[in-house]
Amino acid sequence: MSRRGFSLTKTLSTRFFSTDEKKGDDSDDDDNATNANTPSFISSTRGPQVAAILEKYASKIHDDSFLKIVRQLEFWHTNTERDLSDEEFLALTERLAKIASWRENVDDVSIPEEEKLKIPKVRFGRTELQMPIITCGGMRIQETWIPDTVPLLKPNKSKVVKSASQDNLKDVILCCLKVGLNHFETARFYGSSEVQFVDALCNLIDEGKIKRSDFIFQTKIGLLSNTKTAEFAKFWANSWTNVSKLGYVDLFAFHCMSLNYQLDNVLSDDADDGGVYKFALDLQKEGKIRHIGFSTHGCAQNILRMIDSNKFSFVNLHKHYFGDYHAAGTSDLRGGQGNAECVRRALELDMGVFNISPFDKGGKLYRPSASVANAVGCELSPIAFAALHAWKVRGMHTVSVGLARSSDL
Repeated sequence: MSRRGFSLTKTLSTRFFSTDEKKGDDSDDDDNATNANTPSFISSTRGPQVAAILEKYASKIHDDSFLKIVRQLEFWHTNTERDLSDEEFLALTERLAKIASWRENVDDVSIPEEEKLKIPKVRFGRTELQMPIITCGGMRIQETWIPDTVPLLKPNKSKVVKSASQDNLKDVILCCLKVGLNHFETARFYGSSEVQFVDALCNLIDEGKIKRSDFIFQTKIGLLSNTKTAEFAKFWANSWTNVSKLGYVDLFAFHCMSLNYQLDNVLSDDADDGGVYKFALDLQKEGKIRHIGFSTHGCAQNILRMIDSNKFSFVNLHKHYFGDYHAAGTSDLRGGQGNAECVRRALELDMGVFNISPFDKGGKLYRPSASVANAVGCELSPIAFAALHAWKVRGMHTVSVGLARSSDL
């Protein structure tokens, strides 16, 4: 094995597979250093060429991305259902390594702009916002899930925004913006997520690194059982205490509109004070929110009821190639099942359509089964396949990704 191949083998063994190699003189007897836990493709006849490709990009690839590449290569090398030729395997290696080097490439002035990663944008329905086709979801990056609605358990906000998770969040936001991913979605009930996003965005504005016009901010507030307008107003006031620092909310959503009583509450105009929907309209008139929508984990019938009301500019829902999560198997009363008709009808009414969690609730595609990986093939990852289905087949405008670190991009 070449010195290059041994260097990569040693790196893989010690950094990623937690194996200790016996220290000795730096002899050329490199084959003896290959550990049983080292990926088998390294010790194969492909090894030296694979190592050469990976080491070419090694300085630009973060450790967790490197590990993901190695796992994919090992899967396809040991795959018994599809035997890749050497040419196919090396092309796969080159493609994965090149994609994973995006972060350093965006700052490299020697690389033409057209060759750098840039997230496309599309019109987000009647909102007229230019929406990136990938959204940074705020459900996986916060310091704690404990909501500040629990008096004895609520997080100390001053400590939360000084935590290591806050530095990580700022890094994620900056990396997202560099590649054109400028939609950040959170919720009042995502623990400390809303507080942390607002603080991070405001700090970056104060530091002169970004402007308010650089990003789209979405937050959501839910309704508890028989929530009255006055109670909903308190939820909003607690949220606005933080969000007001941004000046306005681009996209405001009624959170998790799934059950009949929630729909009745939002859609009803019978309340003496006009109801919670009128309350949201008043916020819109005051300039505190720009667009009103809803998110849902309900059955297809209830989702269509909300969409058909034509009161909302956008909807966050599940529609996945691998099932529709909560809505799979539920009748839409229009001859179909699941959320396909919901998406079609929303687009017909010129609503923005946001795909919730297509890579997690849509089948945990970041950890796909061998059957799914083989069915998709090595030209696309299951994640890429699912995203293309949402964009190209269903016509959805953006897919949500719960980023935990910048390298998840």
